[in-house]
Amino acid sequence: MTISFLDGDVSAFEKSLLVGSSVSRDAVSASVGIVVGGREFLRIDLAETFEYTCFQDVRMLGNKAFIGFGERLFVVDITTEQVVLYKMAGYFCHLFDAEELEYAGSDFSILASSASEVLAFDQNGTLFWKTEELGIDGVIVHKVSSTGIEGDGEWDPPDGWEPFVLSSRTGERSSGGIALK
Repeated sequence: MTISFLDGDVSAFEKSLLVGSSVSRDAVSASVGIVVGGREFLRIDLAETFEYTCFQDVRMLGNKAFIGFGERLFVVDITTEQVVLYKMAGYFCHLFDAEELEYAGSDFSILASSASEVLAFDQNGTLFWKTEELGIDGVIVHKVSSTGIEGDGEWDPPDGWEPFVLSSRTGERSSGGIALK
């Protein structure tokens, strides 16, 4: 199973789903395609938005599609077509999966970052925890270990990055962020 943002002709997909607030298919900001076993299975159209859209990213976790775009994160069950929308603080930044971060723990499966926060999702795509005030213009996760999640938040753009450490189990801040400044 693969997932990616689409360019060009998007008509070949078996099914389509419009997510976001628009009711018109004419008002689409971006489209994401999910291919299952070589079949162009599902196209997810993101309703037009006037949000700041500097970053976009996608990940699959079982039958859940994670789509970060603008100031939103969509978690779409590709079987039931149920959509959960998370409004990000500032703007969506990045998605990180446990495999990519070389983390074999069971505390989370996907991390999502925004301009100022990190959200952790379990293996079912359910929000596990959220930690706010880690920066004001971007949050990046660098490493996850049994001792915690290490990353940087930008506090003084450009290049005013400050480190933070969070518990991978609870998201509780060990160091960094505005709460400890």
